[in-house]
Amino acid sequence: MPQIIQPDNPFTLFLILILLILATMPEVETHLMFLKSMLEAAQFSVRTFQTGMGSLYNLIQLAAK
Repeated sequence: MPQIIQPDNPFTLFLILILLILATMPEVETHLMFLKSMLEAAQFSVRTFQTGMGSLYNLIQLAAK
C-alpha cells in the first residue's frame, strides 16, 4: 500500500478532506490552482533571493581578504 494512504499517516485525513471538497464543490479546483501558482511564484522568489544573498556573501568574503 502506498505510504500516503496508510491509516496512521497524518496526511491521509487531509487528502480525504480535499477529495471530498473537490467532489462537492468543483469550483474549488480553480482556487487551488491559483494558490498553487502563488506558492510556486513565492518559491521562485525565495530561491532567487537566496541566490542573490549567496552571491553578495561571496563578494563580501572576497573583499575582506
